[in-house]
Amino acid sequence: MPHTSDDTLGRRRFQIQREKVVEDAVEKIRRSPDAAWESFIDADYTALRELLGELWMYLERQKWEQYAFSTLTRQDICDILALSKGEKCHSVSCEKLEEMDAILSHSRHSDEFS
Repeated sequence: MPHTSDDTLGRRRFQIQREKVVEDAVEKIRRSPDAAWESFIDADYTALRELLGELWMYLERQKWEQYAFSTLTRQDICDILALSKGEKCHSVSCEKLEEMDAILSHSRHSDEFS
């Protein structure tokens, strides 16, 4: 059996952790009554998973844990997916990641209640 470097193992652990937290988030979104999950197509699911994975890598873990994925609406999901238009896979701009953060934090709605 070939020897696997610590670097390789560390990268793989990181990938597995990212995949797990993204899958957990997607499952919470899928169960949200306001998400209308069944109205999305497979390409949307794939794009959402990729975007969430990029965001998870960008954020501090505490911030990620504060998101209430189960409260997302269909419009929130559409807004997140719209951010990926024109972006290459695995190269989402910091500006767009910050916009995703605003959607997931529901901070974009804070002005409505002020």
